[in-house]
Amino acid sequence: MFRRLFAVLLALVVLLIIIGFMLPTTVTVERDRAIDHSPEVLYEVVSDLRHFVQWSPWLDGNVRGDFRLEGPASGAGATLVWREGADAGASRMWITAVEPPRRVDFELEFGDNDAQGWFLIEPDGIGYRVHWGLAMQFGALDLVGRYVGLMLPGLVGREYDRGLEQLEEYLEQTPGQVPELPDELDAELFDRNAARR
Repeated sequence: MFRRLFAVLLALVVLLIIIGFMLPTTVTVERDRAIDHSPEVLYEVVSDLRHFVQWSPWLDGNVRGDFRLEGPASGAGATLVWREGADAGASRMWITAVEPPRRVDFELEFGDNDAQGWFLIEPDGIGYRVHWGLAMQFGALDLVGRYVGLMLPGLVGREYDRGLEQLEEYLEQTPGQVPELPDELDAELFDRNAARR
């Protein structure tokens, strides 16, 4: 009985390993939403991390969360740093390149994992569509990462959909214009002198 159970478990482990090696090493998640604003307004909001903390699906406008902004106010070098727990290392997101008023590229660090992300603004009929994307690569032997990659479209995609909906609601506060930032935001969260580690 014990040998049979052991053989079944061993076969399952071997099967999971074989399937793991057949899973993709790169996972891409992208969601988009038509938002009725000019590309200049859309670009200014998605390229400025001070605005990101106002509509992010993870922060929900809670500007006093456990995070800080570093570097320039917007564009290349703007950085958002946060901790997901008292014992967790710092995670960060920083803008690496911009193409006004069309595209913002950024990098993400979550502990030992890295990812690339982007916002892309494209014409959509008479309006514009905002794309929010993420790409992660897993090492050749990172079988756990590959299995995690199977869940990313569902987990991250749902949050990206919610975030784009919140972005649209945020922009509706000031139709046709960039929303005003809270007065206390710079003083409480923005450290222009901090360097990205």
